[in-house]
Amino acid sequence: MTDEPRPRAPEAAPDPVTVTDADLCEGRSPLDPEASFDARPEPAARPAEPRPKPRRRLDLEPDTVERDLVKLVLTVVELLRQLMERQAVRRFDEGDLTEEQEERVGLTLMLLEDRMAELRNRYGLRPEDLNLDLGPLGPLLPRD
Repeated sequence: MTDEPRPRAPEAAPDPVTVTDADLCEGRSPLDPEASFDARPEPAARPAEPRPKPRRRLDLEPDTVERDLVKLVLTVVELLRQLMERQAVRRFDEGDLTEEQEERVGLTLMLLEDRMAELRNRYGLRPEDLNLDLGPLGPLLPRD
């Protein structure tokens, strides 16, 4: 056996000081020795609110899957079409294009818009159906 001293048992830690929002609103400070912060206020009893159960099942019907996929693809194509159109207008205004290039770009954009209208009609989509709502960011596409 060795003559090393045994480690001492840790002393009881002091109770933690808790400060509630109510204490701060009433101007009490945890540094005030007169203030008592030991008792926490009981939260007001609220009736249990029924929470909606999360859906654990996907609706994977072939008709809706195909339509939703087409809707997503057309939304991306519409976004790119609008960006190309703005870029073309900017280049028209700056005079960067020859007359032949202007004609070709204009015709291409018109044909693309017509083809988009055909595809929307085939799948029963309206132009506003392609404008995704991004929540706090607003709509994906500018509203005309």
